[in-house]
Amino acid sequence: MPVRKIRGFTIVELLVSMAVIGILVALLLPAVQMSREAARRVTCRNNLRQIGVALHNYHDAHRLLPPGSIWSGRGEPFGAGLLPLGAFDRVPLGISPASEPDRLYANWVMLLLPQLEQTPLYEAFDLNHPVDDDANRVARRTGLAVMKCPSDTFGDTVYERALQDGTRGHTYARGNYALNIGPNAPCFLFQPNCPQGFHTGTNDLVNTNATLWGSGVGGFNVSARFRDFPGGLSNMVVVDEIRAGIDPIDPRGTWALGMVGASMTAVHALGPMRQEDGIVACTPLTLSLSKTALERMGMPCTDSPIPSDFAATARSLHPGLVHALRLDGSVHTVSESVDTEVWIRLHARDPDVLLSAGNP
Repeated sequence: MPVRKIRGFTIVELLVSMAVIGILVALLLPAVQMSREAARRVTCRNNLRQIGVALHNYHDAHRLLPPGSIWSGRGEPFGAGLLPLGAFDRVPLGISPASEPDRLYANWVMLLLPQLEQTPLYEAFDLNHPVDDDANRVARRTGLAVMKCPSDTFGDTVYERALQDGTRGHTYARGNYALNIGPNAPCFLFQPNCPQGFHTGTNDLVNTNATLWGSGVGGFNVSARFRDFPGGLSNMVVVDEIRAGIDPIDPRGTWALGMVGASMTAVHALGPMRQEDGIVACTPLTLSLSKTALERMGMPCTDSPIPSDFAATARSLHPGLVHALRLDGSVHTVSESVDTEVWIRLHARDPDVLLSAGNP
């Protein structure tokens, strides 16, 4: 009786099969990653739509939009006459709470919480105290899903606001959406040769000024109304997508902190992802990570003579684009290569004034 031989795989056949499988996996992996990113983008856009509905409901209830940030007192004695209220952050620089109370109170996101179906969280804040007060410790470190874009891999890196001064415990949760207060230049209209600068209530920044606003939507102790936008709600960006800070001392993308870079964009006329952010922690970040590393990560920053938060542009980890919410509630994608003039027209209620004076 003949013996039946069972033929197996040869080494060559096995290696060929493994190579084919490897090629198929390599071909499928980008498609899977693209599919996942597409799903994350859908979530990101839906978050902005919810914020848009909440802003309209807030306007219906109050006949105005929330201010970008609420600050107490008048003037900015630590700004050397160069900074208005809203730019100098006392907590990371060690002035508050040791020498004086923090002057930063609620911001636009905190005021919008009831319209975002977050009434319990809104009630957990004591709006009669600064956001950094112990009374707000739990609320300010609460993660808020509607404020987080799932594409941002740094969204779970909390902000330690006092860590730059060596103290932990002043913790804040991250977010990825910021109120646009204007692509204006980092100067003030009362100064010579500054027709594209920011508005202030008075020109005495040290003692009497109590407001700051630009060509965008709201500002410090300033709210806007729908009727303030003659170009139409559909032509005005109210909220930009931003990235969460890449280090615990990096203030960018912090939803309960009413600072530029944390929950507001400003001085961003060059467009999305195309300029450096002016933030209080830039020097220690650069010393820790290097300027080259920050640029490689897409999170460059710049210093100012007085450490401050004064400039931030739209950023994202979506390849080549950011999302933006317009005042009519619609959400649009904006290419990182968008023309500068188009970007300014989308972010300024008086774009012809800014453009006629030259790009800020």
